[in-house]
Amino acid sequence: MNAPERISAALLAGTLHRAVELHRRGRLAEAESLYHEILAENPRHFDALQLLGTVELQRGRFEEARRRISDALSLNPRSPTAHVNLGFALLELKRPEEALASCDSALALKPDHADALSNRGNALKALRRHEEALASYDRALAIRPDFAVALYNRALSLQALRRTEDALASVDRALASMPEFSEAFMVRGNLLRELHRFDEAVASFDRALAIREGYPEALCNRGTALLELQRYEEALASYDKAVALRPDYVTGYSNRIYGLDFVPGVGFAEHQEARRRWYQALGGGCGKPAASHANRADPTRKLVVGYVSADFKRHSAAFCFGPVLERHDRANFEVVCYSGVEVEDDRTGEFRRHADKWRSVSDLSDEALAERIRADKVDILIDLSGHTTGNRLLVFARKPAPVQVTGFGYGGGTGLPAIDYLFSDAVTIPEAVRPLFAESVVDLPCLGPFEPPENAPGVAELPALSRGAVTFGCLNRFGKVSQGALDLWARILRTVPGSRLLLKDAALDNPATRARVTGLLAGQDIGAERIELRGGTSRKAHLSAYSDVDISLDPFPHNGGMSTWESLWMGAPVVAKLGNSVPSRVSGAVLHAIGLDDWIAVDDDEYVALAVRQATDLQALAGLRRGMRERISASEAGNLDMYTRAVEAAYRKMWRTYLERSGANLEAAGDHHP
Repeated sequence: MNAPERISAALLAGTLHRAVELHRRGRLAEAESLYHEILAENPRHFDALQLLGTVELQRGRFEEARRRISDALSLNPRSPTAHVNLGFALLELKRPEEALASCDSALALKPDHADALSNRGNALKALRRHEEALASYDRALAIRPDFAVALYNRALSLQALRRTEDALASVDRALASMPEFSEAFMVRGNLLRELHRFDEAVASFDRALAIREGYPEALCNRGTALLELQRYEEALASYDKAVALRPDYVTGYSNRIYGLDFVPGVGFAEHQEARRRWYQALGGGCGKPAASHANRADPTRKLVVGYVSADFKRHSAAFCFGPVLERHDRANFEVVCYSGVEVEDDRTGEFRRHADKWRSVSDLSDEALAERIRADKVDILIDLSGHTTGNRLLVFARKPAPVQVTGFGYGGGTGLPAIDYLFSDAVTIPEAVRPLFAESVVDLPCLGPFEPPENAPGVAELPALSRGAVTFGCLNRFGKVSQGALDLWARILRTVPGSRLLLKDAALDNPATRARVTGLLAGQDIGAERIELRGGTSRKAHLSAYSDVDISLDPFPHNGGMSTWESLWMGAPVVAKLGNSVPSRVSGAVLHAIGLDDWIAVDDDEYVALAVRQATDLQALAGLRRGMRERISASEAGNLDMYTRAVEAAYRKMWRTYLERSGANLEAAGDHHP
């Protein structure tokens, strides 16, 4: 090397040293400028290329980072750090398989590279291979026990595997190592919410917000925890602040919509106005709806129906739509399931077997999923989620199918004009309020069908006959039990001598929740000896608890759904009150579907009087209990074949209406029927 070359190499080394120091101090623009100076002098300078790629990573310009680091690796493929950084970029670009390969390349060069092991876990987590992800995180933590980011991501995999307590322990270790880790506090809040420790969850979300002011996700999840504590005004304010901070935060709007179901005094008009606001928030983010569809215009041919859900698993919504999917007439309907399930279970396998085509779509973008649906030539596309977790409403906004429907999983409507129909019934959505909905309402025998639970115990004799007094019960999710409902239940207990109240839900495993309930009822002159609180159990044990209930009391404003059906199936009739919203009329719809209109009240006083009256004639109550299953099975909602045929008839009518409106020549298409 001659003298000028030595001087040039020394200058480049000095420039690199200054650039790295600026980079380390977070002065990215100055560091970037110096890296470019080096590359102008030597375009094949490995360190400058690789470090410039990390600047791009820090700025969130992931494709540029990938390109820069790939160029660096072409010069020196034996750099473990470059392979790790390439893996980071690929993961952000949603290319987890390639990210995994990059991490493995790094580990082949340096087996104890903690960052490579941690990011390998992230790639496996993105691929839903959570058990393998845990093993990779654990290897990283064996090398670096206080590795906060690995502990945090490990908690996310444990959460996906429903190992909530273990996930909480992992995120607490992350926070012990990095006390100002706002994302970890948010995840901690979510885990505490899953464990029904709602006060602690709110405190954790507040801590996240103290560290990172204006954190929309933390505000949104805080609102959901506040709802469970019945702090409704605070909950709505938290949602509103989240969407004010991020006006295009579509999930925030959806969560607020779902949250309104629990707020007393909110009626049909306000529910639908919230959906209208959600639709406005979509802006241009959903792409253009399809101008036309290539589906063959024949009203008599086999129809392709597509179902979109993240709940093809053991989930309460699946109890509603499962019976229909499993009983479709395959000679006349082809069933395609678009599954957003991230962690599958045995029920997922059952749904897969009943589908003619199964598409796992959780990793597909909205546009890619819409294109997949168009390619499958789906005639009628059904949303099974509404505004609940995992919904793909932005796919429906693109109108990938000629006819689109929402129903079964969430009955409140979507507010999306691209969805043509909403499955409901005459009780749940009265005629007078139907103009408020974006969708046209189509009536079925009931909002959802009922399939008897597998391995359900037999119906026990009326417990009051042996006890000499009536036991009222509510085995619903306790978040539905409003202060107004507790007030009425206390009135009933004060009126019916010797009566007791049995409440059961996993939320009641929390001592703070139990104390709050007993305190509220004590304030209504109901002693603790008249209240029995039970926590979470297996489903079979949960159903067995109805053997101790004479009459179920429906919560409001958010009624029971599947819980109402289960109570009836186990012989305990339900006292319900019709409200002024979809969630406050569901139990009334179920009771109407099986001919128990005399168990439906229209206001508070009638609710109390009805419960008191029904508790006075034990022989009539015992007879109703013994005949309840036969009554359900004889109804259109309980006869699953009959219910499925009603759904299919609705699909046929929708398809014919679409063809007529689109100007199709039905006779030329093969329709020779009158």
